[in-house]
Amino acid sequence: MKLTCPSCGAIASLDAWDNDARWRELLQVSSSLPAPLPPAVLGYFSLFRPAKSALTVKKALRLAGEIKKMVAAGHVQVQGKVARPATPAHWATGMEQMVERRESLSLPLKNHNYLRQVVWQIADDADRARETAVRNNELTGNRQVRDPRPEGGMSELMKKYLKQQKAEENKKNAEQS
Repeated sequence: MKLTCPSCGAIASLDAWDNDARWRELLQVSSSLPAPLPPAVLGYFSLFRPAKSALTVKKALRLAGEIKKMVAAGHVQVQGKVARPATPAHWATGMEQMVERRESLSLPLKNHNYLRQVVWQIADDADRARETAVRNNELTGNRQVRDPRPEGGMSELMKKYLKQQKAEENKKNAEQS
């Protein structure tokens, strides 16, 4: 039985999909992304597929790794603009919007620059709406205590940094005692 990937166009038998370590790794990386990204990523991959051939598993794996790094950062930055906090939902929405607009895009895509621009705009709009709500509440006297945690959670890099700082602080305290 031959199966065709709806995103990349690759055709292979069911056994080949199951036996190839690279395809298994791609599925593992894609499915390890935070919700709601996994379904959006598969559609997004189709934007990188060459017109007359299938997207190679090597390229799909590279793309999945790049997406994982961008999402894990917890923010999005576009050249010349301030970084904005970006949640996995922002990234998924950006990918879905790009797939919907595929006819207006120059395909196949070469990189994630356009995705960054789309996600930055989504994140900027969300940040603006959040700031407007806070300002309005302050003006009307309905000031609410804001949850200090970022919407998408703390990035792994920040967690690692804070853990390292705490360990150094504990070490200094132990030396002083």
